[in-house]
Amino acid sequence: MVSVGNVSTVTISQGNGHLDLTDYAELRGRAGYVVGNLLPYGFVGFVVGRGNYSVSATTDATCTDPGPPPSTGECQGFPITSSASNSNAFLYGGSVGFGLDWAITPNLFLRGEFEYIAFTPLASINVTVINARVGAGVKF
Repeated sequence: MVSVGNVSTVTISQGNGHLDLTDYAELRGRAGYVVGNLLPYGFVGFVVGRGNYSVSATTDATCTDPGPPPSTGECQGFPITSSASNSNAFLYGGSVGFGLDWAITPNLFLRGEFEYIAFTPLASINVTVINARVGAGVKF
């Protein structure tokens, strides 16, 4: 181990992160246009969520001591591992999507929908959700 000298190499030898999205809620607006018995529509929205995350990284360094005699080795105090975590962290972002309602009868319709949700990065972890839904509805 070299206690003094110049740092010649710094490497992050191990880094990882994990995020569990526990729940989210969405407020969205939808607009469409009726074409016969079809209603194609698009929507945009605002999304808030809650999640648990943990991140960690290990940093190592190589030092060079000009001597005499010259030597190279691990720097004093290395490797260093740092980590962070949070439970119930707040996330927010947006959603966008499109869908199609098909009126089978005047009171019965089928729906198909696709949605993409993107949250702002949390602890450098990108969080996205992709949903595809099918359903049926009854109008009273």
